[in-house]
Amino acid sequence: MRELLLQAIHAASGLPLELLEKNLNPTKDTKNGDLAFPCFLLAKEWSASPPECAKRLASQITLPPGFSKAEAVGPYLNFFLDRAESLTAVTREVLSHGAHYGAKGMGGTIVIDYSAPNISKPFHVGHLRTTIIGFSLYNLFKHLGHHTIGVNHLGDWGTQFGFVYAGCQIWGRPSDDMNELVSRYIDANLLRKAQDDGRDLDKPNVNQIARDYFKRLEAGDAEATEFWKWNLEVSSAYYRRTYARMGIEFDSWNGESFYFQFFEQCSQRMRSSGILENSKGALGVDLGEPLGFARLLTEDGRTLYLTRDVITADYREKTYHPERILYVVGAPQTLHFKQLQAILEKLRHPVAKKVVHIPYGHVPGISTRSMKSDGGDLSLDALLEEAHDRARSAYESEVTKRPEGVNVDDVAEAVGLGAVYFNYLSRTNNKEFHFSWDEALNFKGDTGPYLMYAVARLFSMEEKARADGIVPAAAALGSKLPEPEAWEIGTILSRFPSVLEKTSKDYEPCNLCNYALDLAKAISRAYVKLRVLGEGDRDVAQARLTLYVSARSVLALTLRLLGIRVLDRM
Repeated sequence: MRELLLQAIHAASGLPLELLEKNLNPTKDTKNGDLAFPCFLLAKEWSASPPECAKRLASQITLPPGFSKAEAVGPYLNFFLDRAESLTAVTREVLSHGAHYGAKGMGGTIVIDYSAPNISKPFHVGHLRTTIIGFSLYNLFKHLGHHTIGVNHLGDWGTQFGFVYAGCQIWGRPSDDMNELVSRYIDANLLRKAQDDGRDLDKPNVNQIARDYFKRLEAGDAEATEFWKWNLEVSSAYYRRTYARMGIEFDSWNGESFYFQFFEQCSQRMRSSGILENSKGALGVDLGEPLGFARLLTEDGRTLYLTRDVITADYREKTYHPERILYVVGAPQTLHFKQLQAILEKLRHPVAKKVVHIPYGHVPGISTRSMKSDGGDLSLDALLEEAHDRARSAYESEVTKRPEGVNVDDVAEAVGLGAVYFNYLSRTNNKEFHFSWDEALNFKGDTGPYLMYAVARLFSMEEKARADGIVPAAAALGSKLPEPEAWEIGTILSRFPSVLEKTSKDYEPCNLCNYALDLAKAISRAYVKLRVLGEGDRDVAQARLTLYVSARSVLALTLRLLGIRVLDRM
């Protein structure tokens, strides 16, 4: 309803909606109304004092459904909600829009770059936070009506890829198995570290093999290309299975290698622009302090991450014509993206202003029961298995009243992922935190399982009510819902569009997590007092059921935006 009031103020005042959005706020004391608008903003436009503007606006505005009156108090115009009518209006809006509630039909293309593991290397938990933050934002912008393109920018190019080749040269090429490829990479890196320390010098020089291989690959060498294609096929098949298990989707799988075909074209543009300089044999751009000298080509002519990101940004601009390109990449890469944007600005490239880096903090200390104590990276597969097993144990011990015929393994899979996703997303992106299994899987805490169970319980409520002949209406009859618990739910439901808007501006899925918890807790408080089954007045029972169904719809939608699967039976 806040959205409707903003439209009404806009129509009466002529002020832009963006300005009104920032200045229409809840009152400090509900005795003075529910929302207040400061009329200082109209004083210049109307050549009148703010108090006079407040009185004039009060006389001109047409209040939307759900508001009982507007009252000028000094320089403010205060708006009073008609609680009964408001509850009816918000539930009607929720139920009529369903899964599209809060969508704005914004349009415009948003490219989101997230996950991006390196092929032939361990798919470890370090990629988890970028994956779930990126996918949540992908869901959000798609819901808001943007043409949203999710990109998995696979790390399938670069000198580090040469270490896989080196491992295969020294210990032999394995079968089409991802784990064996990973072993070759790990063994080659261990040998590299030993050789850097002056040990195992009798073995082939791993660094040299890796550099030479990548140089041959960039030159189009047939043997180097064949080996690379084989790695890509084995790795991609593995990643697609893992993403399918996680429920993660992408629209493009173009990795770094895809963009190398545009290297010469982009290189010519950089050279002709006059921005390239030579530093110790390498070519790059001097960006001054604090960004420093950004290398784009090595002494022997190899491209670098930054080079390929310049090419990639150019391609995305020409191909997608985006409104924004969001890079969900760890906070340690902040300098990299500042350099990328600065180079694009020096090239006077239109994409420069569209690059948005969304940094995130790491999650130290995450482990599984089976993890070795050597401090090695934890594979994502191991985490998913642990999540499933722990979720099954927690579900069987904490949920005593389980529906007959429920697939416990299916529930455990969904709850395990939901627990991890919510635990990661409920913090601000940049915050580092220590993951706790006990905290994430607590069905009674501020967790994913708690929210999933709240949704399932409301499905069960509706099923039982329908069996008793009580069915939800197109809108809840507000006059039958005078209790403060009902009003609290209605107020939270009306906040949903503004929460979506805020999240789209600051790129923080934790806003959605906090909203979901607020709504679930309000439902829990109402659940005890506002009974549906056993209520003698059938109109009251129907109004309550309709309110609960509205709340479930929005809570389930919020979970889906976060990438969490919704279960109707738990």
